Amino acid sequence: MNVHTCIIAGFESFQYSNAPKSDESNEGYTASEDQGYYDTPQDIDQDFLANHLRSPTTFVATHSMLADVAKIMDAVTDNVMRREAAASLLNSISKTLHESLSPSTREKHRKRSRVPFGKLGHLTFVVNYCEKEERDAPELVGVYNADDLRGQDDVDGMHHRIPYHRIEALVEVKPDRRRGGHRQTVSCAHRHHVARPDRPAIYCLVIEPGWYQVISSDPTGVVVSPRNEWTDLRLLAAYIYSHYYPPRDRHLWDDSVSWISGETPHDPPTWMVRCHGRSYTHGRLLFAGYPWGRRTTVFQVTDRQGSEMIIKDTYRRRVRRCKEQYILVHIHGDGDLPGVVRLTWAGPVRTGNKMLTYGARGDEEARRKERMALLDSGCSLVRAKTVNDLLEAIYDVLEVHRTVLRERKILHRDMSINNILMYPKRADVGGRAMSRKAPLFIKDVLGGSPRPRTERLPACLVIDYDYAAQIEDVDELKQRTGTPLYIARSVSLGMVLLNHLSVRGKPMPRLTGGASYLYTSAYGQERYDRYNDEPGSPTCHGGLPPSPDPDDFDETRLPPFFHRPEHDVESVYWTMVYALLRVQPAGASRELDLSAASASVWKTLLSHYIPGEEYDQSDEKRHEVMSRVKQQWLDLFGATMQDVALLLWRVTQHVRAEYALWKWEGNPQPDHLHEAVQRLILQYLVDHRDNPIQLDPDHLRPTHPRSTNQGDTPTPTQLSWTQANGVTGNHTASRVGSRRAASGNQGSDEASRYRIIANLKRKLSDKKPFRSSKRLKALSGAPMSPT
Repeated sequence: MNVHTCIIAGFESFQYSNAPKSDESNEGYTASEDQGYYDTPQDIDQDFLANHLRSPTTFVATHSMLADVAKIMDAVTDNVMRREAAASLLNSISKTLHESLSPSTREKHRKRSRVPFGKLGHLTFVVNYCEKEERDAPELVGVYNADDLRGQDDVDGMHHRIPYHRIEALVEVKPDRRRGGHRQTVSCAHRHHVARPDRPAIYCLVIEPGWYQVISSDPTGVVVSPRNEWTDLRLLAAYIYSHYYPPRDRHLWDDSVSWISGETPHDPPTWMVRCHGRSYTHGRLLFAGYPWGRRTTVFQVTDRQGSEMIIKDTYRRRVRRCKEQYILVHIHGDGDLPGVVRLTWAGPVRTGNKMLTYGARGDEEARRKERMALLDSGCSLVRAKTVNDLLEAIYDVLEVHRTVLRERKILHRDMSINNILMYPKRADVGGRAMSRKAPLFIKDVLGGSPRPRTERLPACLVIDYDYAAQIEDVDELKQRTGTPLYIARSVSLGMVLLNHLSVRGKPMPRLTGGASYLYTSAYGQERYDRYNDEPGSPTCHGGLPPSPDPDDFDETRLPPFFHRPEHDVESVYWTMVYALLRVQPAGASRELDLSAASASVWKTLLSHYIPGEEYDQSDEKRHEVMSRVKQQWLDLFGATMQDVALLLWRVTQHVRAEYALWKWEGNPQPDHLHEAVQRLILQYLVDHRDNPIQLDPDHLRPTHPRSTNQGDTPTPTQLSWTQANGVTGNHTASRVGSRRAASGNQGSDEASRYRIIANLKRKLSDKKPFRSSKRLKALSGAPMSPT
């Protein structure tokens, strides 16, 4: 592929030489979009039947159907018998409606549902038997080829643990005295969306003795019908009929994605994905995002030549200021810029001849499914083999970020452990030149001389430019965006910080010994002097800090908030803190429980949330981490990692300042904080280059007390790999150049199939958070188990 050619199908043309510009308004994330419906009522559509379902031409309930209805309504019927009666009723209706289809429609549906020729092709509802501890498992499920899923211990109408990739419909059957049918059904829908990237939308059903209700779930959200009495079965018939013949604009399936069965029907599937006219197989589902909103899904696939590629799907609002593909095209404008994931194709997803578009609820914009093909991959920082490897990746991340900032005028705005990868695996693609703006990376500095430009590759990979913005776009930079645990404090609050930490500066660090020599050999003395503060000068990083007493500052004259380069560096800092607190030194004893010091820090980090409309600086608790004195940082680490603790303490003194309060004169350097942190990392690497701390990537330090920390805790803000793939056991998945993949070691219990961890990268507008403790926990990035 020619370096100046990148296919972006279905979009307006874009020139490399121009910065991405558009008159489209920005896509904003609100609490209601990114947080789910577990604790809040769903939208009730009084005309649900007409708006979301297709009614059969004719339907007459038989005597056997009415007998099943009577059993469901009978108050003395236990719920086991009620489930059996519900399955019998649904199967009778399903078979009747399937037989009413035209031969051509029936044949088309048979092929889509993979029903062998000559076998019953109707949707079959069976009892999905699960253990009591497996919360939120659907009680009845609709499947095709039900006999294929029968296990040795299964009986007629009852199956054990049907894998999600084989489920087509979800049903909850509840007695009168029970509540929570909606929550449990929506939770099941959540899991179904995660496990079925080929199913953008799903219909669910809630059954109680006095009524039944249909639920529709797609990327725009969840809508429910009014409660319908059992004397009227028209809604129920339409619910089933719509599985065979959905409304015209209702896309239940994405024909460009399909599962490929494993050795047995219960084995996790692989995926086939069609992209820019080609079919890619052996696809692994690496990440599946929150289902109501963008629903980002990432596959690692293989082409016919055996080369791997990353495919990223996202349901985007059609009205968007800067789309990720345009940002990536701009960054790689004069050739590939090392360290930034590379795009090879982007375009809308079609099923048949139609784009996969889902209409709005209320005043929300429609969402359209878009796909990108990306070339590069990498691993999580917590998979580092040595501390030096991890710090080299962080150093290069800052170098990549400052290069994109200076040369492309772009801010990432969502730097986190999810989007910073190490040990990058760069696809070998012919015909792509290297950018002339490629900087020197840590290997060049430590090596004493620059490598040839074509060989100048970093130790990192920066991915996910979904929220990137041009630095000239002031309106966009006023928005708050990021991942809760890693978002900069000012960005989380949407205001300039004014406290005893934010007004205290620290002069630019000076390098000593071999670090000073290697720096000036690589970058030159002029660059070193350009960032230095003069000895005895009151300046810090080239600017003059305000009064050291925040009480002396007029709060009414605070500068307006906007996203600054220092905020992205702070996000990298929180990422570094997270990773270094998690990694396990190979030579040290494994920690089975948290120390009091570690427990306090993790509680602060994992409980952080992005506040809504009514907030003040007291909502930001991470000051408690940044205000720790040297000894308190040392207390967080064992003897092997004491110098690492000192490094974090020194970096913290530079990152915690609020540089928007500084008085800048002359020629301020927008990447001054990058420089400070990189110098401190370089000094550490030079001082420890002969004795790097070996790490055990297969084991991580805990983040929760032992009573709640069963096995290694998954990385916050990401989805369980085992749940996404419908499997259990211990797995280690590599992270990829298009989003978050899962950390390994999710636990070996069968119940882990149903564990879910919230994906909560968000941009909040001026809406209040839900009044729900679950939302606050979810916003922190901590594990969330829907109830």
